[in-house]
Order: sequence, then C-alpha cells, then structure tokens
Amino acid sequence: MKSSPPQKQGTIARQNSQNTATISVASTNSISRGGSSGQHTGTSSYATSTNIWAKLLGGNESVWDGLSGREDLYDDPDEGLDENNDLISTKSRYEDEGICGTAPLKLCCLSTWYETRHFFRTLWKHPVIILVSLAVFGLVCGLGMWAVESERESYVKDRMDTAKFVARETADYFANEFRRSMVPLYALREAIQYSGYFDALPDLIGNYPANLQAENVAILGGDMTQRNITGICDQPEVLDNWKSMVTKISDEHDLNGLIFRYRLWPKNVACLEFKGGNAMMDSGMDASESPHPFWSQVVIDIQVDNWEGLHVFGPFQAELPFGVADVFCTHIPLWTSTTGENAFKDVVNVQGTPVQNVWGFTMLYLNWSEMKKRSNMYERFEDVNMEFELFREEEPRLGDVGPKGLPTKEMTKLAWSEQADKLNESNSVEIKTESLHGIWINRVGVVGDSGWNPEWWPAAVASVVVGAFILMVLTAMTMVKSYLHKDLVKRMLPKQAIRKLQRGQTVVEKYNIVTVFFADIVGYTGAAGSMRPAQVMKMLNELYTELDKLAEKHQVYKVETVGNQYMVVAGAPHRVTGRVGAQRVALFALDAINFVSKYQTKEGDKILIRAGMASGPTVAGVVGQAMPRYCFFGETVDYASKMESTSKKMKIQVSEMTYRLLLDCVNLKFVMTKRMEGGIAGVEIKGKGQQITFWIEKASPCERCFELATGSFALVPCGHIMCAACNEKYKMFPCPTCRCKVDDRVEWKGKPTKIVDESVEVEHAPHFDEEAGLTSEQVL
Repeated sequence: MKSSPPQKQGTIARQNSQNTATISVASTNSISRGGSSGQHTGTSSYATSTNIWAKLLGGNESVWDGLSGREDLYDDPDEGLDENNDLISTKSRYEDEGICGTAPLKLCCLSTWYETRHFFRTLWKHPVIILVSLAVFGLVCGLGMWAVESERESYVKDRMDTAKFVARETADYFANEFRRSMVPLYALREAIQYSGYFDALPDLIGNYPANLQAENVAILGGDMTQRNITGICDQPEVLDNWKSMVTKISDEHDLNGLIFRYRLWPKNVACLEFKGGNAMMDSGMDASESPHPFWSQVVIDIQVDNWEGLHVFGPFQAELPFGVADVFCTHIPLWTSTTGENAFKDVVNVQGTPVQNVWGFTMLYLNWSEMKKRSNMYERFEDVNMEFELFREEEPRLGDVGPKGLPTKEMTKLAWSEQADKLNESNSVEIKTESLHGIWINRVGVVGDSGWNPEWWPAAVASVVVGAFILMVLTAMTMVKSYLHKDLVKRMLPKQAIRKLQRGQTVVEKYNIVTVFFADIVGYTGAAGSMRPAQVMKMLNELYTELDKLAEKHQVYKVETVGNQYMVVAGAPHRVTGRVGAQRVALFALDAINFVSKYQTKEGDKILIRAGMASGPTVAGVVGQAMPRYCFFGETVDYASKMESTSKKMKIQVSEMTYRLLLDCVNLKFVMTKRMEGGIAGVEIKGKGQQITFWIEKASPCERCFELATGSFALVPCGHIMCAACNEKYKMFPCPTCRCKVDDRVEWKGKPTKIVDESVEVEHAPHFDEEAGLTSEQVL
C-alpha cells in the first residue's frame, strides 16, 4: 500500500506509475480506519489524550499550572495580521517600538482598513442596504432640491416682480414728467395766438425771398438759408413781451432748470429765443427754404404731414453753460384763421409744398440730463442691484442725422446703466409705457453668472447633495451595524427564538424526531505538543470555520462549540422528517471526517476527531436572559453525546434509531457496519447497558455508485463516483452526496473496479476519457 500526502477535497492529483495506478476516492465514500479490520487497538503514532488542551499544557496539570513559569507561552511567532481571519495579536507592540514610534499609526491604519473592508463586504452581502441608502439619497436630494428650487423660484419671482415694479415706476415717472414738461409749450402757443404781441411779425418777415440775407450758410448738420430779421425781431417791445410771456409760463409750471430754451419761428424763420433768463433775436434761419436735413424734416412733419400732437426729437447732446447735456427739442405748429380773399397771404412754401394758414411754429428744449438726475433712477436701480436700459420702441423718422449732425439711431437710447449692454432676454424684463415721445421700453434685469437666480443657489444645491450623501453614508453605516447585529444574532439563535425573545416570551419548543451530532478532538500528530495557546486558538478557529461551512452546505443547525466539542442537529429548529434529518447529519458527518483527514496546520500537524449521532425526541429553548443560548435537552442529546464519547478516532458511531432512519433514505444509500468488540455486538453505555450501534462507512446515490464500472462518471472537483443512470438523473444538479457544484464529469472507460477504503494498487491500468484531459496516472 502506498501512502500519499493529504490532498484537499475536490482536487485531482497525479502520481506516476509504470504498471499500476492508484485510485483514491473522496472519503465521503470511504472512511479511513484507525486500525485493522474490526477492532481499534489504540496503538498508533497518534497521541491519545481525550482533551487537547490538557495534552498541550502537560499531562493532568490545570491550564494555569501548565502556564506557570513559561513567560513566552503566549508569544506568537506569527504575530501580526492574519489575512484569512483578520486577527491582530493581542501582544503589545509598543514594547519593541516605543510609545512614540509608528505602532499607534499602524494600528490605526490597520483598524481603519479592517473596518472599511468589513463595511463594503457587508454592503455586498446585503444589497438592500445599498438600495435603501440610495433611496435615502434620492429622497433627501429630491426633498432638498424641491425646497431649494421652491425658494429659488420664490426668490426669482420676487426679484422679477421688483424689477417690473421699479421699471414700471421709473417709466411712468419719466412719462409723467415728460408730459408735464410739455405743458408750457401748449401754454406758450395759446399765449402767442391770443395775446396779439407778435401778430405783425409774419408780415414784417414776409414770404421767401423777402429779407433774404444769404443762402447755403454752413451750420452743424447741414446748410441753411438765412433771412435778415434785424429791426424786426430785435425790437425792444418785442423782446420785452417775449421775455415776460416765457418767464411767466415757466414760473407757473415750476420747470426752471428743466426747460432751458424757447424759440419762436414766424413764417418758419428763427426770430426769437429765450435762454438763461434773457430774450434775444435768433439766427434768422428759414426752415422752409433751408436744405438742412433735420430742420427741413421738422417743418414737413408738422405742417405738410400734419403731425398729431407734439413733435418731439431727441435726446441729443447740446452745449449748456454748465457743460454738455442730453436734451430733447419739441415743436408745435402755429396756424392762422385767415379766410377769404386774404387767405393767400398766409400761404407758405414749405420745402416746395404750398401750405395755407401757416403762421409758423414754436419750440422748447428740455434738459433730459437734469430730469434723469432729479428722478434718482440710478440710485434706485443700484439699491435693488439691477441694471436698466430705457429706449424708444420706434426709430426716429428724421433722416440720417439730428440737429447737431449725429446719427438718429443712437438717439433711441434714452438712459442706461453701466452694464446695460449685458442685459438680454434671459436675465431681464421689459416694461412698455406710452409717452409723448412714443412707446418707451424700460428693460431691467440682473447681470452676472447667476442671472435671476440667487447667489446662494449653487452653494445650496451643493449643500443638499453633500448633505444627502452624508445621510446616505450614515444610513448605510447604521444599516450595516444593524445587519451585522442581526446576522450575529441569527447565527446564535433561530429566527423564531429571536422573535419570541424580542416579545419577552419564553422560548420552549418540542421536536418529535431530531438527529443530534457530536464531534470531539481526541488527538493530534507531529509537533502539536509544542503549540502555544494562541496557535491552538487559530487552528481551532480555522477547523471549526470550515465545519461551519459544511453545516451550512448540508442544511444542519450548529448548536454550539464547547471546548473541543462540536454539536449540530437536523430536524430542529427547522422541522423536517426524521429520514431527511438523519441523512443531512450523516452526510455532514462524512464530509467533516473527510475534511479533517486532509486538514493540516501550517506546521504540517494533523487533527483527529471522533463523532457520534443519535435520533429521537428533544426539547429546545432559551434558558435565562443574560447571554441567551438556544440549547437542546433530553435523552436523545445525552445519548448522542455518549455515542461520541464511546466512538473511535476518525469514525462515526450512530444509534440504532439513526441506523434505521438512514436505511429508509430514498435518494441515498449508506454503507453501515455493526460495531463489534471482542465478538460482542455494540458497546457498553453507562446507564443504558449494552447498546447496538453502527459505523457509517460511506454513501452514494445507489449501490452501483460504489464501484467504477464502464460508463461511470467521476465528478470534478469533489471526486465522487456516479453510475451512468445516476449521472443522467443528477445531470443538472450538484453532487447528491456532498452537495458540491460539479464543474466537470469524467467518464470511466477502464475495467470495472471496486472502490476500496484506502488507495490500492490494481493489476490493470484504468483509463479515463482522453478528451477530458485525464490519463491513467490521474487519481482522485
């Protein structure tokens, strides 16, 4: 017989041989025996102590006696990070590195790394945490954005309403002031027509070319035809009457400073003007005959085209005693009432068009700069932090230039702030107002990157997102802690027990048929005697962690681990039939023995266990309130414990009840042998006498699966054998024996071969499917 190094379950190892091949199947099908074919003599290279702790610490001494005098007993040569179990040695590292060294920082970093990794592992394990956290993020973001957006809309509405109010108020102010400023012109027209002071001036000036002085005289904006009005318009009486009339009208309407100049044009000739408180003779320009584009258009508009209302033009710049100012000029025609035979005397040739009853026209100049100053409009818009632009809706109709030769298109803008050019449809509102000057539009808005939006809006949005993210993280952290707590409690207690404990109820449950399993570490090999307690703890943790995985795989319930002893049950707390429970525990026991037989520590040491099973009724419950544990009570539990204590190393002893339940299993066949000691069946059980017990050897779906026949299949990676019929039956399922996922199924094409307990040499050389990549040297 050849001995081979232990192989992990599910691996296929190669062993070269010239004439023979060795086949070792998974030990779920074959259990290694500790002695010769019937009896266990107890004489082997394995230590036989029943308590690994007592053996490790020296004979019958207590733990503390064994530790006395050994200062290095708890020293761990592998002290530090355990990547598999996330363990940090409890030995203080400050002894070597000092309190001021880097050890605190290292421990802090390690702790942070473990917490972070554990946090994300829990998130991955419980996707509901991610979903709920994202839902919290979305909900908080939604509510926050709704609140911010509502506040923003309210703020924008208030700002726009303020802009509209200020724009309308400003436009109305200017329209009213502009209208009030034009009233003196109407009063002046009535005074000229009804006072009689200037009735003789049209006749004295006469129609063109009477009193012609010069033609094509160059002035600003064009040329003029000049009439000689000396001795006509400079008469003292005429000047006194003109000054008295204008001064009285101006004082009555309180427009000093706004209306700074008046002019009178009999026969459309510039005759009289009033400015600076003085009356004087004007330039004598004949607007009817002058080719000047502005003045010719004025007389055409008011006398030929019968302009309705006041004829207003501007604003344009003019030199005033205190500097340059923006001004408006307003014209109103004067007509005579002459009819009959003398009507032809009042016919004036206006730019080539004869117009009857023309007396002339009068005009005034409005200081637009002063009106803007008195309105405090710039301060008003600055107070509300807004920009504005006041302009006419229609473009001027007076040709290409104004009275000073400036382009008329520039005169559509009436007033504006410094950054008015940055206003557009998106950041401003427009208010239209009717005035004597046509339709005025006041555009008011807010310039800048945010526009109407408040300056705090981007920061508020960012705060909402950050706040939602923080709440999401806090929610995730809270839920992670909650789920960690729930997972821990669920691993300690069944769900129904947890619910009852949470309600303050007593947890007591009766089960009619339960299969109980006990296992205990009873020996070790190699240098395990020199292992320190910390190393033993790590070893036991690794061992029992794998057993926990097997328990979960076979759907059995782990009850507890006390010292070296490991206990599981089936049929409770999740009720199943007796046969199903016994089958699950038996398969678990076979898998556990198989795993332990292949398990090695880092130092190459092996562990030996013994196991026992019993079936029957039990009572389970939680006793006490402090540190609650779900415990099982009853004769069945005691009997299972005695099955374990009277068992042998690396063997599974079962009671007669469990034996009968396993025989009744439908989907699996168990090979079990009656225990014989010195020709006597069974074993002596304290308090029960001689009891018939059995050893579980192996299990397969059917009896044909216990041998390698042509057409049989070896499952990869677990190594179990199935006949062709069972392979077809379980083709879409995991391995029915160990419940492992099947990665491949390798067909056996050699001669029929019995599967034996240990690796054996056979006369023939077996052959697997070559297409599967397996040769005769391959072993399971």
